Amino acid sequence: MPTVHDALPAERTGTPASPQLLERRAMFAVTDIDAALGVTAGDTEFAGVPCRTVRAGDRATILYLHGGGYRMGSPEAYNAYAAKSAAGAEATVVLPRYRLAPENPFPAGLRDAVAVYEALASAVEGPIVLAGDSAGAGLAAAVIVAAKAGGLRTPDGLMLLSPWLDLHCSSPFYETAPDVFFPLTTAESAREDYLQGAPASDPLASPLLADHAGFPPTLIQVGGSEALVGDALGLAASLATSNVTCTLEVVADQGHTWPLIYPDHSVSVASIESCARFVRSIERAGRG
Repeated sequence: MPTVHDALPAERTGTPASPQLLERRAMFAVTDIDAALGVTAGDTEFAGVPCRTVRAGDRATILYLHGGGYRMGSPEAYNAYAAKSAAGAEATVVLPRYRLAPENPFPAGLRDAVAVYEALASAVEGPIVLAGDSAGAGLAAAVIVAAKAGGLRTPDGLMLLSPWLDLHCSSPFYETAPDVFFPLTTAESAREDYLQGAPASDPLASPLLADHAGFPPTLIQVGGSEALVGDALGLAASLATSNVTCTLEVVADQGHTWPLIYPDHSVSVASIESCARFVRSIERAGRG
């Protein structure tokens, strides 16, 4: 019987990371978990993929896919953010250490994310919320595209921060956004490292181009000053026309992934609290 993995593109051989990229990866420092939050953290595996698990309760499971342009980032860099999210929602956050480009181009990271999701979907009885930021948000949306095509249970919710959803990078906001953290040159460089000849038109690479009918309730957060406003608006519009519940939060004057870069700012705290409310609403809906 065909599996969800059979519907994914074949894996391909990548290229070595440059010394400059290796230096940039090293800048994704481990963040500390506030002991006052009362969460526990540890390392485990799902479907053979190493994962970081941050637990503050079992009301829901949040499968969180970190950002970094598909070529940087680590679960440990998200310790603090995951702990706040877990504590606010009384949930468990699972952060996969998915394979990175350019050593592992598309679809390697997606295959890892799908494998972890499939394992959680089989093992977890409560609600599952897929989440991510930037490239990780694109990966989260792509997991749903793959799950729909492969006949898997779809998640109960989708939560996206500064989502990078269209690797064509043609949105006019790339030309007008004042934010400096994800400019067009960075997006195009990350895209080439990730795709390495695969088409940006593939909905598994650019999930903004997918059929969004059947997507779960979705929360989208985007900074009003960042280049990815267009991607966020595009997904919100498509979900609306597909009769999918969607909340779009545009936070004025904020740049790319502001809750991660400025975690103590009041707007960042408010954004994390909004995520926790969203997860709790999904959990309540699941109880009927």
